[in-house]
Amino acid sequence: MNVLDRLIAAVSPSAGLRRARQRDAIKNYAAGKPRLGQKYWRAPNSGPNTEIEPSLELMRSRARQMVRDNPYAARAVAVLVAHQIGVGITARIAGDGVQDAWDAWAAKCDHDGLHDLSGIMALAARTMAEGGEAIIRLRMVSPANARKRGLAVPLTLQVMEGDMLPLTVIGSARNGNMIKNGVEFAPDGSRVAYHLRKHHPGEKGGVTASLTSELDRVPAEQIIHLFRVLRPGQIRGVPDFAPVLLRMKQLDDYEDATLEQAKAQSLLGVFITGPDPLDAPLGDDSGTPAFELYPGMVHNLPGGSEPKFLQPSGSGGFEPFAMHQLLAIGAGLGVTYDQMTGDLRQANYSSLRAGKIEFRRKVEQDQWQLFVPRMCMPLWDAWKRAADVLMRMDGASVEWQPPHFEMIDPGKEIDAAIASVRAGFATWDQAVAGFGLDPVKQAAEIAKANARFDELGLILDVDPRRVANAGSAQDARQNAAVEIAATGAAFQPPA
Repeated sequence: MNVLDRLIAAVSPSAGLRRARQRDAIKNYAAGKPRLGQKYWRAPNSGPNTEIEPSLELMRSRARQMVRDNPYAARAVAVLVAHQIGVGITARIAGDGVQDAWDAWAAKCDHDGLHDLSGIMALAARTMAEGGEAIIRLRMVSPANARKRGLAVPLTLQVMEGDMLPLTVIGSARNGNMIKNGVEFAPDGSRVAYHLRKHHPGEKGGVTASLTSELDRVPAEQIIHLFRVLRPGQIRGVPDFAPVLLRMKQLDDYEDATLEQAKAQSLLGVFITGPDPLDAPLGDDSGTPAFELYPGMVHNLPGGSEPKFLQPSGSGGFEPFAMHQLLAIGAGLGVTYDQMTGDLRQANYSSLRAGKIEFRRKVEQDQWQLFVPRMCMPLWDAWKRAADVLMRMDGASVEWQPPHFEMIDPGKEIDAAIASVRAGFATWDQAVAGFGLDPVKQAAEIAKANARFDELGLILDVDPRRVANAGSAQDARQNAAVEIAATGAAFQPPA
């Protein structure tokens, strides 16, 4: 520290600390060095909610507009939801009669009466992808209303967009809690309530309420707030499209400009030059010179006339730029280029498998760190509380099964699964679950099919008990025992 630094630190310790930090930054990371060419690179050290609050509504509107009008955005959302939720994250429940009660309730659980539970999950995932967050309100209904709806358990689910939770509700509640961006927090920082609008602000006649008295205060245990937590302390969610919205708009604008250029180039213009164009026997009734072109025409021009044709310049390379943008957009959204565009011209088994492995890791992370713990488990807890008055829930447990991934090469992947089970790297139950099936139900179906084959005395090539993988008969003693069980004949060991 030089003399000037000591003097500044003595007068203003904070200013002295800043000078010391700047000097250390010059010695350390290049990305943290102040450079002349980067003086306009502003990177404020703001908190997560300070960044999100002023931008969320506009980002949300732009993302929805892109999904409405841009085919790539629409397909990206469809691909994400199809893999994250698919036909539903299914519950495998242990407990007498509990699975049947759950299945009956799941078929009619939508408060609006439009979806089953799988549809509710898909709608929530889509709402989160577009708007950054989805709100699922858990509504208890009266026994009479439950009977009217045909509900096995008096609980319904209502999916809402993030617009229903106003960002502008900020301040202290009467009970001493703090309200931030519509969410009420206890002094220890835990969420205790959500202040929801009664109507969507974007609908005609909607209420754009910002005062707490004009909102519904809903306890936090009745709300599932689904969003990606990207930074600690984050209160509201950001649309998945946030990193790519500007690129998608640039691509749209570039495509429009290229189309207009192509239209201009398709026009053929001709100018007639000569000593005096008015002397040329060309024109309409008003005497204005004209020259009409048509296929196969042959026309003599007056002496001294010379035609000049417009020669518009050719367009630039549209496809390389578009592909570059789409690759970046796919990377930002977490989908592969072929998934977002449907372009498989340069794809092969190796490239598809490499891309899908990374994509599967992302989807599995969404499923097991977002949808299962923050949507499925809170839903299960609420359902158990509602069902506890109707049946004994002691000992009831649940396992969640997300949708399985389609195989790129079934022959290779099934052989790999068999080898994994035989080597002890996975159990049969785990392998079956990996294909999106319930091992308990699958085993029951296999036993049922085998019993029917044995009863009818059928030996099919697909029966591994009777026919080896290569097509030869299995152990003769085993086959004889199966036949005896089916016919009741006395057992005669083979010679």
